[in-house]
Parts: sequence; C-alpha cells; structure tokens
Amino acid sequence: MGVIAYTLIRMEHRKTKELINNINELQFVKEVTPVYGKYDIIVKTETESIQELTLFIYNKLRRISGLTRTTTMITAKMNKASDV
Repeated sequence: MGVIAYTLIRMEHRKTKELINNINELQFVKEVTPVYGKYDIIVKTETESIQELTLFIYNKLRRISGLTRTTTMITAKMNKASDV
C-alpha cells in the first residue's frame, strides 16, 4: 500500500461538473466526491511516496482551471482500529 491522501478542494462554483471530470481523469485519483460546507470536493488519491503525492498536487491537481484552494490530509497508517 502506498500513501493515501484526501485533498479538500474549494472551487469556482460554476465549474463543478467540468472540474470533477478533469480531476477524475488524473493519475493517482481513486475517488472524487462533491460535498457541502467549507469545501466543495474531496479527492482521494493513492501514490507510492510523499514525493510523488507532492508532485501530483503541485504539477497536476493545482493546475486545473477553476480550482481555488486545496488542503491535503495524509492518512495515518495503523494496523487495526484498536491502535487509535
């Protein structure tokens, strides 16, 4: 298993469908989910390393037109629920 991350995205609202379609086409993207609240979309990604995730965020995801802000959270690796 690689590095799993969730990126919260704020965007220009008139571009919702276009932005979701563009994100879905990117390598490393596993899920794209529209949400309500402070952010508009949550994107789940899986990369082989933190460096690969960083390159993806800066060189691919953030270059998509209509995206205004991102916050990325990297999942913690635990063996089972009782490790929390």
